[in-house]
Amino acid sequence: MLSKSLMRMRPMQFRSLYSLPIKNNLLKQQLRLFSTGPPSPGPPSPGPPGPNKSDGDLFGTPRTDARQPPDATDKSGYYSEEDSTSFSSDRKFSNFILFSGGLALIIIYMYSNVQSIKKKREQKIQNVGKASYTGKADIGGPWLLYDYNGEPVTHKDLEGKYYLIYFGFTMCPDVCPVSLNKASKARRRVMQSKEYKYFDLESVFVSLDPDRDSPERIEQYCNIFDKDMIGLTHKTNDDPGLKEILKKFKIHSSKIYLTEEEEKEDEDAMKAIAPEVIEQMKDKELKKDDKYSLDHTIVTYLMGPDNDFITYLGSNLNENEMAEIILDEISSDLGRKYK
Repeated sequence: MLSKSLMRMRPMQFRSLYSLPIKNNLLKQQLRLFSTGPPSPGPPSPGPPGPNKSDGDLFGTPRTDARQPPDATDKSGYYSEEDSTSFSSDRKFSNFILFSGGLALIIIYMYSNVQSIKKKREQKIQNVGKASYTGKADIGGPWLLYDYNGEPVTHKDLEGKYYLIYFGFTMCPDVCPVSLNKASKARRRVMQSKEYKYFDLESVFVSLDPDRDSPERIEQYCNIFDKDMIGLTHKTNDDPGLKEILKKFKIHSSKIYLTEEEEKEDEDAMKAIAPEVIEQMKDKELKKDDKYSLDHTIVTYLMGPDNDFITYLGSNLNENEMAEIILDEISSDLGRKYK
């Protein structure tokens, strides 16, 4: 009803309301909504210049910026400084949340990538440690040697049996007695195992020094370590047949001529390491009394029943370790053949 009354008022009457003290807020709002003309001019107010009155309402109250959001006004429809501060704080807080969330996502993404790269690198390192090889070393092959009686022996005579083979010479002062002693003890341990009923294991000694090692001397030398050890050699040190088998088994052998002092050192070393060898070999004379030693490869090979290379046993192993490796390798080989 009040709105309709105001709409029927004449301009002069409408303008005269400016001079009335308005105590009713509702009336004040209605007048502001239906005002179409500028407010009446008045004397300039002292103090700093205020806002343009053309932007104000009927009572000279400055209007708020039209770009302010609707929720920046109070319940009476007027904009307040408190609301402005609250709106600005809300916007800053929202920006902070968005920035923090984006930063957190970036950190999570980068961390995830770093972890993924680290995991792949660790797997690659582990895979290198677990690399498997399908091929075998090119060691061994057909061979022909001679036994104590001068009879030829070939790889075919050991067909169907696993065998340990070692290359040395009876005048070796240290490494040969130690190596043959460990290999013989390891073989006996294998023979005492419950798995031994599934295979046979022989032991072969090949002399690199047939120029000095007679068949009788080789036989006696083998019996010191193992009564079942097969002693073989060739006719001379330079025989092509001997050189061929050394090449196939990757064995190096070269003569080293000794001085009297060095010869004495070798004798003392053998007395300390293998006194039983000196005692039992004293009646077996050398074919030649040449003063030299042999520098040779120190390794024991485990060969398969098809004369194929299985593995090698280094001089750093003791008899227990050798026996364990022999059993593991033979068990694996049998498993591959009969699975």
